[in-house]
Amino acid sequence: MAARLLDIEKLYEAEHGRLRSLVRRIVGNSTTAEDVVQQAFANMIAKLHRHDLPPSPAYARMAARNLALNHLRDMKRRSAVEIAGSDVEHVADGQPTPEAIALYRSELRRLLEAIAALPPRRREAFVLNRIEDLSYDEIADRMGISRNTVISSIVNALADLDRALR
Repeated sequence: MAARLLDIEKLYEAEHGRLRSLVRRIVGNSTTAEDVVQQAFANMIAKLHRHDLPPSPAYARMAARNLALNHLRDMKRRSAVEIAGSDVEHVADGQPTPEAIALYRSELRRLLEAIAALPPRRREAFVLNRIEDLSYDEIADRMGISRNTVISSIVNALADLDRALR
């Protein structure tokens, strides 16, 4: 059992960052992503005595993805609960507070600065895809580069933005 626990520890060290990124893309929140990844590994440790198979990266990805999807489903259920018997006057104002507006503007400014700091080709491909909603083929035609170069530029731009906004 100790050897399998070491296998899970090595798997955690090797896959933790990738799993956190995967889950963050699904749930949209870094803190929740960290919690989900931790829960996936806790579940694997709990099941350690029942299985003879060594833990694998594929199993860890599947477990983390499933927990992330379960989290989204549970959040949707909680948000669908109706407020029975309450008057409209007692419901909180849905407008953002001035502090939230300032925070959103600050985050937007950080994002725009990070986009502006991207290398020109990456920035152009990213903006055409994510902001102007052009397909990879349309971007390749417009920029005069291959479709694979467009995809590579967008993936690299996303990685650069992820690092810049952490």
